[in-house]
Amino acid sequence: MLTPWREQQRVLVDAVVAVCRGATPRELPPWSLTEVQRIGLATGLTALAGRLGLFANAADDVRAYVAEQQVEVAARAERFAALTPRVLAAFAAADVPVVPVKGAVLGGSAGGVAVWAHPETRPMSDIDLLVDGRHRAQAGAVLARAGCTLHSTEALEDTFLAWGDGSVGRTDGESADHNGRIEVHPGWQEFLHGYAVQGFDPFTRAARTSDDQWRLDDASFAVHVIGHLASTVVRAEVRAVNVLDVWFLHDRGLDWSAVGDSMRGLDARLTAPGLWLVDQFVSGVVPTALLERELRRLRAAVTLAVTSPAAVLRDPTQRTTVRWRADFTHDRSERVGVVRQLGRSARSRVR
Repeated sequence: MLTPWREQQRVLVDAVVAVCRGATPRELPPWSLTEVQRIGLATGLTALAGRLGLFANAADDVRAYVAEQQVEVAARAERFAALTPRVLAAFAAADVPVVPVKGAVLGGSAGGVAVWAHPETRPMSDIDLLVDGRHRAQAGAVLARAGCTLHSTEALEDTFLAWGDGSVGRTDGESADHNGRIEVHPGWQEFLHGYAVQGFDPFTRAARTSDDQWRLDDASFAVHVIGHLASTVVRAEVRAVNVLDVWFLHDRGLDWSAVGDSMRGLDARLTAPGLWLVDQFVSGVVPTALLERELRRLRAAVTLAVTSPAAVLRDPTQRTTVRWRADFTHDRSERVGVVRQLGRSARSRVR
């Protein structure tokens, strides 16, 4: 459903993408402070948009807020930049293989050159680490010895805190003091609608570096970024910052041929929806042949073909329909998972 919240997000995303591609964006509407806070928190693009000058003509209170958010996002990124190598060193010392993914790599805190042109503007909610499921307990022990506390355990992740109390925190933007989360995932799985989809085995795609740490090869790392984005498309809760992740990978010379090879055999729900959304927002980036190949493998390709890209952006007031959820299932067990999830959601609303 194209709610005003989603339409506003699309306007901001289009403006950010235009500047990143060297074009002149349309001037942003005269949004109120409340609207900017809401749009920024949903997209994760406040600091980048501010850095690119998109709010230069906004009202005084909006400009003050955007400037404050640039400071907070940068300070938060700096805290994670200090934490990440310490955590990875603890795993290396314990000889427990762990692969950093997503923001820690994109922002450069996991070592190497940052993918983002302005890494201080990319918000980080946590450090994401992939481990072999057999090492899950060992990983927890490593983090405990490193001074982190276990916050929660679920089927697909264990969450630890390096700082913070695990509470929701600010609801109007980012905060440097908000939880320093570390999420440990037993392999690569993405939760969809009451069921999980398996990605590739990260340790068949990763190599140990000279500093005794593990890294995915460039193409596999990009596939993981696209795969996580794809899962949020299926759940219709995309945070647009993840679209920019793919843009910056492309802008830094991503080998799309290698990406296509790396996607072969992977569940199409972890490829096609992400490629489709990037193509909708940043046309001409995803090779047409690759996009068409992956869409042919996706049962729900027809569903995406009649869907506006804005309709999958994050809006906590909206829920996907039963039809949408069912379109992405492959078998009876997944459909049962959808029904169970719907039942849990209904019970939570009753309470």
